[in-house]
Amino acid sequence: MDIQSQLNQLDLSKFKCHFVDVRIERTNTSHVMFLNGELTSAGEKPVLGAFIRLYQSGRWFYSSTTQVENLETEIEKLVLESAKIKPEPNSYKLPANNGKHQMMSKAEKAFNKIPLDKKVHLCEKHLPLLSQIPNIKDSRIMYTDCYKEKFYKSSVGTEFAYDFNQAGFRFSSTLKKGENLFADGFARYASDFGSFDSMEKDIVDYFAESARFLDAETVTPGKYKVVLSPEITGVFTHESFGHKSEADFMMGDPEATKEWKLGSVIGSDCLSIVDCGSHDNSSGWCPIDDEGTPAKKNYLIKNGVLTGRLHSTHTANVLGEETTGNSRALNFEYEPIVRMTSTYIEGGKTPFHELLKMAEGGLYFENFKHGSGGSTFTIAPIRAYRIKEGKKAEPVRVSVISGSVFETLKKIEACADDFLLESSAFGGCGKMEQSPLPVADGGPSILVSEMQIS
Repeated sequence: MDIQSQLNQLDLSKFKCHFVDVRIERTNTSHVMFLNGELTSAGEKPVLGAFIRLYQSGRWFYSSTTQVENLETEIEKLVLESAKIKPEPNSYKLPANNGKHQMMSKAEKAFNKIPLDKKVHLCEKHLPLLSQIPNIKDSRIMYTDCYKEKFYKSSVGTEFAYDFNQAGFRFSSTLKKGENLFADGFARYASDFGSFDSMEKDIVDYFAESARFLDAETVTPGKYKVVLSPEITGVFTHESFGHKSEADFMMGDPEATKEWKLGSVIGSDCLSIVDCGSHDNSSGWCPIDDEGTPAKKNYLIKNGVLTGRLHSTHTANVLGEETTGNSRALNFEYEPIVRMTSTYIEGGKTPFHELLKMAEGGLYFENFKHGSGGSTFTIAPIRAYRIKEGKKAEPVRVSVISGSVFETLKKIEACADDFLLESSAFGGCGKMEQSPLPVADGGPSILVSEMQIS
């Protein structure tokens, strides 16, 4: 089906409503799973569908359909539904006409062009490592990919088309020595299948380091000076502050608006946090959101001062602020809501080795299992090290890092010059029932003067 031609022929101005838009998505995904050396699943899934929004009589009306060839019929159904209710004023302020954007650029390297058996072979060729890595108790080798084409048209004149292409490989295992267990995983993200070549040595070296944690002692709970790697910085930024920046959580909550007042000093002056959907070849790639607002660099905190938040058209109208390009839907089955894209702390100027010297006697955290956030946050790390004589020293075991968002943002003492934006093709961000949405996060290594460790 030529989706673009079909949208070109769709005249949205003829429908009797305040506003209508149409989003069409064609998605191709595939996955492979080997569990303890045995192939347990492999498959491909093509999906084509459309989401229609219509605003009339003071209300939104939605429709999700796989009958993409019948869009006019679906819109007419919504118009008829809107006529059945008591009309109220149309308070929704129409979005700007953001013009036409054609950004289809990834088809040449689209992962759906690669045969499934080649993806199975990619996992299969790493099976010999199961006998080369000492102490393996169980293992999981996974591959996943997604190529998505997205098309949009609204009654105010905005149109866009862009594509998204990502894949991930993960080799995870639990190591066992006596009664001691340690679970860890090697992962690689790619927008080109060739990026998965020659990973064997990297995987073996990775798990050689993991094996050191089998004999690691457990840290005594308490408050420590810490250095967070770019990966941990990213999940801290996403969980502790990113969700707090999504403006829909403020709707109808004057206390939240007061607590997060723009212009307030909420962090140290070395801290600047950004959300931006323009980072190509990342899992946060969203060059224009699902309401037709182009991505831009949004400073949420700049030099410690709260300077912005993330918006849809609706939340921006209600709070009297600018749209930010953060109205996103998980897929064509859902309406767009306020979501992050690529959220990160900007890099600083302090060399990493100087950061370690400043954290003498503290702890360094390298990667993580999971995190959660709100006014308080928790991060469950995988690898942690003591810092001695300005260097990473012996490995230690830590269960959880936790703290208050407000307190921790003000305790960031320095940001290193080793900025890294982290992407993942596995999982994503969850909000309400829409999960997992692809996002990216990251930053530099950062020094925090005090965090609770348990």
